[in-house]
Amino acid sequence: MKKEILVLVFMLCYLSIASQEFYKIGEKSEVLTKIQLENKISELNIKAKKNGNKNDTHRFKVNYKIIKTLNKSDSIINIVRYDIKYESTRNEKIFTLENKKIPEFNLRNVESKRRTLEHFKGKVTFINLWFTNCFPCVKEIPLLNTLKEKYKNEVNFVAITFDSKEKVKHFLKKKKFNFEHIINAKNYLSKDLGNRSYPKIILLNKEGIVKYVGGGIPSEYDYEKKKMKERTEKDLVYLEKIIEDLNK
Repeated sequence: MKKEILVLVFMLCYLSIASQEFYKIGEKSEVLTKIQLENKISELNIKAKKNGNKNDTHRFKVNYKIIKTLNKSDSIINIVRYDIKYESTRNEKIFTLENKKIPEFNLRNVESKRRTLEHFKGKVTFINLWFTNCFPCVKEIPLLNTLKEKYKNEVNFVAITFDSKEKVKHFLKKKKFNFEHIINAKNYLSKDLGNRSYPKIILLNKEGIVKYVGGGIPSEYDYEKKKMKERTEKDLVYLEKIIEDLNK
């Protein structure tokens, strides 16, 4: 009887070990348990919070996403990648809009044409919230133009600002920004969207539902130099993936 119990215990232990799941950050990295992986994620989030920008208004939110599963004879190995979102640390209403319909609007663009949400339905819509004197907003414009050039008319590219028609037109004479420009939107930005910091990026699906809100183009943080790395076209990959998923 004792022998049978020992055999049963052994089998239970074996099955427990055999059913374990492990994780690798890329196929060539070390094998991690779930606890080890989550500890790494926690460490990254602590660093991101500690080393935010000077005003502590933005930080990275780091998580992981399983991109591939390998079934072994005695275990399951999940290949994961870091899923990094650059977001505001402020308690802004705009971040509560995800998975909700964006508030309706009735505004004019820089050509004085009236625009409503209905005008943009049927396509994925990329919205950039900005203003002409916002240095980080202006700095990321060349990369926003790159996105516009890639997707052309497949996606609506819209920039919304509280600046006046005259101010935006003057800016566009000096700097190329190939989005449709909606102007004089102060009340919509602050009251309806609840936005308090710039830049912002909002992605809508074809029905006008908010699927992403972020504080500008995601970028990497240089922990040695304690500042954000210069953005490049590689930093657009995260947004491109969302756009392409919404376009399916």
